[in-house]
Parts: sequence; C-alpha cells; structure tokens
Amino acid sequence: MKNSLKKYLISIAIVTALFTPLLLPAYAKSELNPTVAAATKQPESKKEIAFRFIMAMVGVATSSVLIYVGLTVYNKLFKNPSASVVGLNSLRTPENFKEAINVFISKTDWD
Repeated sequence: MKNSLKKYLISIAIVTALFTPLLLPAYAKSELNPTVAAATKQPESKKEIAFRFIMAMVGVATSSVLIYVGLTVYNKLFKNPSASVVGLNSLRTPENFKEAINVFISKTDWD
C-alpha cells in the first residue's frame, strides 16, 4: 500500500506541475476596455494561435490522465473484486427467442 500511495502522490505532483503554467497571469488576455480593444485589435499571429491550441491540447491530455488515475485509484480502493468476475454463461449466445427472454430476465434480476 505504501508503494501505491507513493506513486499516487508523485502523479499528483506531476499533474500539478503541468497545471502551474496555465495558472500564471502571463497567459491570460486581460483587456481593460473592450470597445477600445475591439477597434485597435492587432491580428493574432499563427504562432500565438498555435500556442493556444497546444496549451488546450495539453490541458485535454492532462485531464485525461487525471481521470484515468482517479478511476484506477477508485477501482483499487473501493471496487469489490468478486463483482468483476464474468461467468462463461454470460458469453453464450441464446439459440431461440424463449431462451433469449430467459437470459434477459436473469441478467436484469426481474424474477
């Protein structure tokens, strides 16, 4: 358990390190007067657009990794291991209509 906790804390530190540049005010576009800014707005360069796109993709990748780590930790800590066992009967295809109805009823606990 200590080893998994250590990995969890290291992954949180990595995610925090990846989010830190996004929190800096240098990346934020703050304009005091929107009407003046609209009239005098410079066209954005392709580098700036590419930088914003890359930062958005880094955010998407980071959130995906964070969700994956969170679900992995949840499964290891809270999921009952016996609930994930799948029997061979659940993979068998019913051969007729009556058998299909019986399989559906047994899987949905409608008895």
